[in-house]
Parts: sequence; structure tokens; C-alpha cells
Amino acid sequence: MIQEANLLRTSMALNLAEPILGALYDLYVDALGATAGWWLGHITIIATVALSYWTITNWSSVTNGLGISDARFAAWLALLSLIGGQYLLYRDQFGFPETGAFLTATTTSLYLWWQWYQLEPQKA
Repeated sequence: MIQEANLLRTSMALNLAEPILGALYDLYVDALGATAGWWLGHITIIATVALSYWTITNWSSVTNGLGISDARFAAWLALLSLIGGQYLLYRDQFGFPETGAFLTATTTSLYLWWQWYQLEPQKA
């Protein structure tokens, strides 16, 4: 007996999470299965958009709460630049493997950061 093929698929869900999340979505699917991975991927996207919207609308509260100022922003930018510069130095000039170069650059930069902010002389 010949049966006709169903031209319309019964479950055809749009999957926005796979191209947006990439490897994270693959991790969800591998760990939880296709259906739970699909749901968790889309919940992750919605939560990220909601958190971004809340942060933008309450930016003054966020900056006050975290103590973000122009000087603090410049200090963090300098720290990231120091880490990046040391990473390139350790990897390219000294021949460190990538992980070792990153860990060495990060720990050295954080140590210098700690010295600058904790050991500087107090003002009278």
C-alpha cells in the first residue's frame, strides 16, 4: 500500500538560538537534548536582551552602584591593555604557549594592579 508523504512538517520551530549562540547552543543540545536545548537557548537570548535593556534604562543606578567613573574606566582600560601587551610579549617573544602566556600576563597584571591600589601611600 502506498502512502502519500506529508508535505507539511508537523513541528517546524524557528531556531534563532543556534546561529546567535553558536557553541553555547551546541553545548546545551549535547547536554540536554534537542528540545531542552532549544528552550534553554531561546531563554538565554531573551534573558540577555532583558538584562541589556534593564542596564541601559537604569545606567545611572548601575554606575553609582558599581562605582564606575571616568577614572575607574580609564584604569580598567589600562589593565586590559597591560594584559594584552604582556600576552603578546610572552607568546611572540618568549615562545610561551597561548594558555601559559595568558595566565602569566593576567596574574602579573593583577599583581601590579594590586600593588598600585593597595600599596600606594595614603594622603594625609
